[in-house]
Amino acid sequence: MKHEAKALDFWALIAVLVLGMIFGTCVLSAFGMKTVGGQPSANVSWIQFQDPMEHAFGVEVPQGWTVRGGLFRLGYSDERPMVDLRSPDGLIEIRLGDVAIPSYTLPNQYHAYEGEVYDLGAQARLIVARYRSGPEFAVLYSHARFGSNCRNPQPGPADAGFAVPDYLPQEQSASQSSAGQIAYRCETQSGKRVAFAYTKTALYQGIWQVPTIVSFVAPPEKAAMARTLLLHCVHSLAIAPAWLEYQKHMDAEGLQYQRLRQQGRLRDLQAQVQQFETRMQAIQNQVNAFEQHQAAQAAQVESFTNVLTGVTPTIDPLTGEARNVWTGPNANYWVNGLGEVVNANSAPSAGWRQLQPN
Repeated sequence: MKHEAKALDFWALIAVLVLGMIFGTCVLSAFGMKTVGGQPSANVSWIQFQDPMEHAFGVEVPQGWTVRGGLFRLGYSDERPMVDLRSPDGLIEIRLGDVAIPSYTLPNQYHAYEGEVYDLGAQARLIVARYRSGPEFAVLYSHARFGSNCRNPQPGPADAGFAVPDYLPQEQSASQSSAGQIAYRCETQSGKRVAFAYTKTALYQGIWQVPTIVSFVAPPEKAAMARTLLLHCVHSLAIAPAWLEYQKHMDAEGLQYQRLRQQGRLRDLQAQVQQFETRMQAIQNQVNAFEQHQAAQAAQVESFTNVLTGVTPTIDPLTGEARNVWTGPNANYWVNGLGEVVNANSAPSAGWRQLQPN
């Protein structure tokens, strides 16, 4: 038992070292450093949007659009950028980054099951999941991002024909990485839409991330405009050098915190940790306010994790029991008196009752 505890402590410290190496610059590489390029759309005026949280970045956004977001910090080394843009007529929605997407750790002998939370305290919270390639993740993400509003999706390959620039810093050596995209047409309450998602995933020493993630939804006749605006935003985003230095200090503090945490000596950092955790709670409240719901951020992460790991949460209406079932291709889930679950559009036979999605 002691040997197991020591091994787990060692893995936690290794995880922190990796996090310190990749989180600060790699997470924000979803946007990248300011570059020359991008094709501004005709008849669009641009204004500067500054991250209101930590002044980590600035980005050009279309004047008159509704813009929300910033850098959401959920740990010393867990910072998640996200910018949402909505056109004045509400027809185009563009998103850069996503606060709901955490970092992931590969399954191991101590955390073997996908969907588990690997809690590093104030450092970060990782989700256990096998590595997904960029194309795989793009499909999964699109389901989580658009699934509740998009009905009857139809392939739309003509809508996908562009790539988001790769802003992964050259000094970061991922053992595996790839990018992918998906676009399809669907029906919404507001009419026909094109949904698009582009993601790049990268694996580093047992931890993997989605450093590049952008998406939009727009009417078919405005999809080309949405692509152009998205690319202009990405090209214009610049990270503040002062913030990069600040993040280096945060990573150093996080490493010290994690070492003392593993040694059971958090009292040695009690004042500093309490101050940081108070600050982090304020950021958590900002995340919750951003989503207009106290548990929205956690629910978003859980929802996407369910998609990622192939799980659908349900409720048994007879017993009130919460039951996670493996996601299947059919519309409904049925359970019998023996507790067996079947994924089917209609009841297999008498004696089966329908589980309700939770």
